[in-house]
Amino acid sequence: MEFTVKRVGVTAVAAGAAVVAIGATVMATAADPVAPEVLSAVPAEAGHANEGKYTAGDYVLNVHELNGDDEGMGTTIGPNTTYYSKSLHGTGSWQPTVLKFSVGTDSDAPIVYSYPVPGAGRAVDCVASGTQAAPSIRCETKLNPAAG
Repeated sequence: MEFTVKRVGVTAVAAGAAVVAIGATVMATAADPVAPEVLSAVPAEAGHANEGKYTAGDYVLNVHELNGDDEGMGTTIGPNTTYYSKSLHGTGSWQPTVLKFSVGTDSDAPIVYSYPVPGAGRAVDCVASGTQAAPSIRCETKLNPAAG
């Protein structure tokens, strides 16, 4: 294959566009630390419609249900424990928009994971694994059994 100035120029432009696109994606991810919503094919557990289900791993998990002003409610969950939150969709005039998670006994510890609060008619199931030093948290949005 013979290289021409035109072919090299087109290849350089394409490579430059790819670098710009990747850079824009990285910047967008850094600007929005909330993980994308993951929809589950499995419905919420019966009796827990519109609730948050949070399962801690081998460490203490702190769950913060917060509104756009970072105001809200927090719960500390002991290791290997599951907690159901009935305040996932708010209480009265307070409406949470994001779930934020930290680990350890300090409830003001740095946030390690964030997930959007699902809309009405949905529940969320979050499971923490890994270690306190390297936590891994995964959340899934689930339809309520009646809405499914």
